Formats: sequence, structure tokens, C-alpha cells
Amino acid sequence: MEKSLEINSSPAPESIREVNTLIKISRSVISTLDYEKVLQIISNGMAELLEIESAAIYLLNNNEELLLSAATPPLDPEMPEAFRKALMIDHPHIHRAIETKQTVLVEKTRKANLSVAERTIIEARQLQSLLYFPFVQENIVLGVLILGTCNQAKTFTAHQVELGQTVANQLSIAIYNALLHDDLKRHRDNLELMVNEKTHDLDEAIEELKITNQALQEKNEIIKLRNKELRGPLKNLRATQAMLVQSEKMVSLGTLTAGVAHEINNPLNYISGAYQGLDVYFKKSGNNIYKEVSLYMDAIREGVERISGIVKGLNQFTRQTGKMDEDCVIHSILDNCLMMLNSRIVDRIDVVKLYSKKSLVIKGNVGKLNQAFINILLNAVQAIENSGIISIRTGLNIKGGVIIEIADSGIGIREDDIKKVTDPFYTTKDPGKGTGLGLSITHTIIKEHGGRLLFDSKLGKGTTVKVVLPVKTK
Repeated sequence: MEKSLEINSSPAPESIREVNTLIKISRSVISTLDYEKVLQIISNGMAELLEIESAAIYLLNNNEELLLSAATPPLDPEMPEAFRKALMIDHPHIHRAIETKQTVLVEKTRKANLSVAERTIIEARQLQSLLYFPFVQENIVLGVLILGTCNQAKTFTAHQVELGQTVANQLSIAIYNALLHDDLKRHRDNLELMVNEKTHDLDEAIEELKITNQALQEKNEIIKLRNKELRGPLKNLRATQAMLVQSEKMVSLGTLTAGVAHEINNPLNYISGAYQGLDVYFKKSGNNIYKEVSLYMDAIREGVERISGIVKGLNQFTRQTGKMDEDCVIHSILDNCLMMLNSRIVDRIDVVKLYSKKSLVIKGNVGKLNQAFINILLNAVQAIENSGIISIRTGLNIKGGVIIEIADSGIGIREDDIKKVTDPFYTTKDPGKGTGLGLSITHTIIKEHGGRLLFDSKLGKGTTVKVVLPVKTK
């Protein structure tokens, strides 16, 4: 007897054993990023959850080929290759589960209409009843989980089938993230190789430039003048190159952050799901028990909310788009930057926020403005050697433009240096502590938004940076 089941709800676990098994699976999955380990944990965990002797995970390759990626118990190394790789056309039950994105049930394999390939595997594994759960992520089927009984045929309850498919859908996130992690790892390795190659080429170019300069120094005054004329373009080239490197870093950081956000959201989903399940369970257990655990439940919920805020902040800081027509909420951007720098501020610097009562919104690029303000705030934090104060004031000028003043009680800047702070590669920091690009990039971003960047500083008393932005960019 064969059935195709449509799942419309997410059933809550009906026993302490199921809850404990789900928690065990969740903890095991989030403890590793290894792709093969994740699949084996899912195979073992699902077999334990539904109390079934055999499990196997087949992943879809090129929409035609099936690759065996995990099995419970593991296959004998001497097992034929047909058990490890097969065509979907030879396995109609897997094909049906993948095409319909629904659970397929075979209650008695002896009476079922099976293909030759299916019958061969079922006889080798001595399977009596089978469940096929598709792994679906964002409406894309990644593969299928096959659970089977070996000792005798089994009649599965609707709860078991629905619980199995629901958990399989949730675990598809872990499979997707494991694939994403592998892709990010390959991307990182390729990026490192590309950077090393470019660095090598740049070193060779610098050496050639040194030789050329040495030769030019031996020439007459006319060649010396020509050399001076070339210094300007060379400086601009270095500045442009530095800007491009910084842009590539931000793109790479955005890619990595997206992967990290996925990895963090994965355990968050499990924690949130476990929280909801426990909340329902304790409420059903009586008021006395719920009161005893309510403090711990509130702590779990608050922790999930805080981590979600951090992930949101990372995504805002690293988002890379060329659009200049996004709604930029100034107070949210400032708060996001402060959150990113919290580890450098806490227990050392008091932040005083004197925000305008009216929400300040301009048209621009959210990611770039996050980068600009975090550079300004980071300079303020670094200027305060021990403890101090950073005040942030926002408001509107008489022309309707937005004004943001960030003042620190740090060491200040000499008057002669203030005019140079936005020059590329110019820094007042000690060697090795600054690149001289932060305020240069910030100045460029503010200009792109049609704004102005102003500095006022006194040595030993602190610095005030004023940013003036129009409500609509040019």
C-alpha cells in the first residue's frame, strides 16, 4: 500500500522522549559545520525520533542523479556502487516525493509496486515499511530522507508522519547552511589565492618602480621635473587602489557575514522552536510548574531577541548596493554603529545621545552611511585613552538639512593636522595602528550624499565632527 501525504500543520511533540530527541538533534547539528557530520546526525536523529531501525539520506545532483550521503546504520564498505549512486528515474518513490514535495508512505513493501532498483535495495536491507520525507528549503528540494523498519511492517500514525516531515523541513535549513559553509570556504580559499597573486604582482611592480626611480635620479633637471609630475598620478593611483581593496574587503565581509547570519539564524530557529514547545508543555503542566520555570523561559526569549538584533546590525553594516535612493533612518544607523562598537565602549566610555525628537530620514545608501559613521565613532573611541565621554547630537538646520555632531573627550588633533585628516594615507596614529583611509573614505561617502564633513578640535580636550546631509541627495 502506497500513500502520498500532504502536510498542512506543524505538530507539537507529544512526549518528553520526542522533546528530548529534538533537543539532542538540535544541539548536535549546531555543534558542527562539517557537511558529512551534519547529514549523519540528521540520519541517526530521525531514526531515533520515529523509533525506526534504518535511515538513509539521498541528495539530489543535477535534478537527475541521487547520491547516498548518510545511512543508519552505516553501509558496509563492500556494498555495491548501485547503493551509493543511482538515477532518480530508477526510483519512482523518491521521484514522487521530490516532485510533489510531500511525504510518501509504503506500509508493506511485500505488496507494493516497486521498481527493480527499489526491490534490490529493500531486499538487501530487509525493509518492511518505508517513509520518504523530502528536504525542502525555500521551495527547492535538496534531497530525500528514507526511513524504514526491518523487523516488521509498521502502521505510522498521522502524528508521526507530520512530525517527521516538519522536522525534516526544519533540518533542511541545516543541510542548506552546511552547503553554504562549504561554498564560503571555497570562496575564501580562492580569494586568498587571488590576493596573494595580486600582492606578488604589486611587489614586482613596486620593485620595477624603485629601479626606474633610481635611474631617473641620475638624469638631468628636466627628468627630475618630469618625475615630480608623475608623483601626483602615482599618489592618486595608490589612493584609488586602496579604495578598490577596501571595496573588495567590504564585499567579501558582506558575503562572509551573510553566511554567519545564516549559521546564527539556524540555531536561533531551533532555540525559538524549542522555547515555543517548552512554553506550551509547561503551560499544560500547571500554573505551579510554569511559575517555577518562567524566569528561565524569559531569559531564553531575551537572549534570542538580543542575538537577532546583532545579526540585523551585521547585515545593515555590510550590505553593498549602488542605490542612492534608500530610506536612511539616521538614528537607527547611529544605534547600529554603537552596537557594533559596544565591546570597545562598555565599562570605559559613557555615550550621551541627544537625538532630535523627530525621526530624521534622508535618501541615500544605508550600507555606506553605516560605514561612514562607524569610522567617525571608531576614531572617537580610539581618541579616548582610558575613560571619557562621547556625545551624539542630531537635529535640523534652518535649510531643513540634517546635522549630526559627534564629540569626544579624547586627546584631540593639532590645528595643523585638521586640514589633512581626510587625505588618503594620512594618519595621526602610531605606526601599525592606522591606515589613513578611514576619514578619507568617510569624506568620499558624505560627498556622494551631497553633504559636508566639518572638524573642530583642541589638543588635549577632544574633537567634534559635524556631518551635514541634505534630506534629498543630489
